This record gives sequence, C-alpha cells and structure tokens, in this order.
Amino acid sequence: MQPENPLDRRPVLLPDLCIRGGAVLTLDAKWRIFDPGFVAIKDSRIVAVGPLAEAEQWPARETLDVSGTLIMPGYVNAHTHISMSSFRGAMEDAPDRLTRFIFPLEKAMVRSKLVYDAAMFTIAEMVRSGTTCFADMYYFEEEVARAADAAGMRALAGETVVDFPAPDADRPYGGIERAEHLAKDWKGHPRIRPCLAPHAPYTVDASHLAEIAALAEKLDIPVMMHVAEMDSEHARFSATHGSVLRYLDTTGILSPRLIAVHMLYLDEEDIALAAKRGISVAHCPVSNAKSGRPICPAWRLSDAGVSVGLGTDGPLSGNTMDMQTITSMYPKLQKVLEHRRDIVPARTALYAATMGGAHVLGLSAAIGSLEEGKRADIQVVALDDFNVLPVHDWYATAVYALQAHNVRDVLVDGRFVLRDGKLQFADERELKERLLYHARQSAATIRALQPAPMHPHHTAGT
Repeated sequence: MQPENPLDRRPVLLPDLCIRGGAVLTLDAKWRIFDPGFVAIKDSRIVAVGPLAEAEQWPARETLDVSGTLIMPGYVNAHTHISMSSFRGAMEDAPDRLTRFIFPLEKAMVRSKLVYDAAMFTIAEMVRSGTTCFADMYYFEEEVARAADAAGMRALAGETVVDFPAPDADRPYGGIERAEHLAKDWKGHPRIRPCLAPHAPYTVDASHLAEIAALAEKLDIPVMMHVAEMDSEHARFSATHGSVLRYLDTTGILSPRLIAVHMLYLDEEDIALAAKRGISVAHCPVSNAKSGRPICPAWRLSDAGVSVGLGTDGPLSGNTMDMQTITSMYPKLQKVLEHRRDIVPARTALYAATMGGAHVLGLSAAIGSLEEGKRADIQVVALDDFNVLPVHDWYATAVYALQAHNVRDVLVDGRFVLRDGKLQFADERELKERLLYHARQSAATIRALQPAPMHPHHTAGT
C-alpha cells in the first residue's frame, strides 16, 4: 500500500482562514501538540490541524500569522447566571444572602431589558477571557439566548423554574411553560440550545421534578439544576433520604440529561450513584470558596467516571467571569481537599475547562478540542507578557500562568468575536453604559436591602 500523500488531503475549496505559527494545544484524545502549528477553517469547521510544515498544503483566503502565541480550544463555561452582572459586588459577606437579599432584589429589579443588556455586557467579559460557550440559568432566558445569538456565541439557555412567583412568571412553576416556549423557539439553532433549569431541590418539589424530567425527555433537551449546594438543603434531605442526591433519585430527575451544578455535600455512595445514573457535574470552585462552603469532590467524581466541567457561576456569586481564574483554582483546591500534589495535573484541569465542559453540555462531538470536523471555537493567547514567560510546559503555562488580558483573538464557528483584543459584535462603551444604567436603577433597592456593616473586630457570637 502506498503511503498517503499529504497533498491528497487538500480541499477542493479553499479554507476561509488559516491560523498559523503559534503552538497548538489540540486537547484531543492523543493530547497532540503542534509547536509551531496551524489550524485551517472552512465555513464554521476546522478542516485541518497539524504542524506548521503542512500549512502550505492548505492555502486559504486569509492567513493569520500568530507566531509567539498559544492556540487552543475556547473555554466552556459550564454554569452561570450572566444577567446578574448589574448587581455584582452587592450585599457581599452576608449570611443567608440568597433568600434575604438576592431573591427580593431580583423580584424588584429583574426585567427583560435588564436581562438582555446585562447578558450582552457579560458575554463581552467572557469573550475577553477566552470563553466561546456558556451554560446559563436565569429568568427571561429568551433574552439571554437572543443576546448570545447577536454576539455570535454558543450557549445553553436554561429557563429557571421555582416554586414561587418569579420575575418573569406570576405564579409558582410558571417557568415550566416558559421553558417549553423557549425550547420550541430555539429548536435546531446551530449555536443556541434550550434547557430546563429547575432552581434546586429546595425550591422545586418532587412532583414537579418528575414533570420536568418527563418534559425534558419529550423535548429532548438537557436539565440543569443546583444540587447539594446549601448546608440547609443537605441537612433537610439527609434527614429524610440520607443525602440530597439519594432524594433526587426518587424523583426520576437523575439521568444523563441532568447537569448537576455544585455537588458539594457528597459521600462515596453519592459519587457511585452519580456515575451509575450518568449525570454530569458543573463544578464552580471560586463561587463555592467565596461562600465558605465545602469543596466539591470533583477529582473523585471524575475518577468514578462522571463528566466534570468548570463554571464561573454568576457575576454576583463568583464575581469574575474569567474562566482562566476558574481553571487555575480547580486543581489547587482539589489538592487542598485531598492533601495530594499529584492529583489533577495541569492538562487534566485544562481538559475540564474545555472538553470536560463540552461533555457536560452534550456538545463534545462538536466542540472542546481542535480536531478536523469540529466547530472552530478557538482562542489565541499572546505569550509576550511578564506573567507568561518563560514556557517550559504548555499545560502548566495555560493553567497556572495565563490571565485574561493575554487573550488576543477568539473565534466561534470560525468567526471572530474578538480580534486583536477588540470586540467584533458590539461597541464596548455602549455595553458599559447600558450596564451602568441598570446598576444605577438598582442602587436604591440594594441600599435598602443591605445589612448594617459589621464592626471589623466583631465576630459572630460576641
């Protein structure tokens, strides 16, 4: 048999773009690295990736020389509430923050216009730090989908379901009907996928969880829910069923459709159950740490065969939407939890932030790695700054050294959403002005809800 001639792989039609000269981290099953390398793109897909010496075989309509950079998959932010950015920094360090302050604030202030404007603003923040896909859970979720579409982003849009009147529904569980409309309106979209998002086991009862599980099956869409996040939730369901997860197993919601967010209060039986039911986990290490909660046993979940991705959580929970920060914190906190330096090596952490997230969102066949046939969701990161140099190990550099400001270019479906550090889908100044308008409108309500500041030397119980 004659060896394959690389020239035979040349396309009949020219690629639209060839990105060449940087080090390419593919994150594929073979962990291929091409240093230097190239990625050729036609329409929305990668048609070739390999060593720079083969780039001449793929002449393109446009060639972009990115020598001195790192080319890798865009980050997949597996969980967030992006439209909470207009409230960022409000009511920090307060106990019972969710029920005492966030729920009342949302009821007073969240409207469709705020959701859209804040979503566009936060999408810009995510793009500037290398994210190409995100999974969202909020109210008026059609506005988040619309913003993601306008920006050219890839998204999983989850309509929130709760057992009380919500900002976008005047009766308990009104989010279920809204989610049905969302699913029908966005069915078949190439970048936006709808989702059912019951808020949590303590805000959605067992009968409605069963209804949501059946509806998700009927509509063929995912379910995303906060699971085993709160200490009160853990105490309540541990008393009745042994754990939150074992309670949920009685409702029928545990299935490969479920994206379980947080998953902090787990024992070995829960981890085995998660693997058995085929659920996926969106781990949000920074927001959990900021809340003073336990560390999710993400390494143990992954070791048991559970798909684990990483998320920022919302701008009010984790404050930063920078997935680079999350990717760096993930292995560090796991090492603290397990008292072991050798677990979650850098390439495993980067995998969780890219391919891991793609698996969690059900998109691993399309995104998460740089491979022929996959969607061209790519970030190009500059390596000429003080925080990066020198490079001894590509994975260690990517996970522990890079920062958001190093991101130079971001493409989704082969189209630039960030080029040379500049947004391509909106005017940055206008996005900021719109966000600040909503922040000013919310300021009086935030002040009214804000607890009196604690004396710096005062401690609880004194």
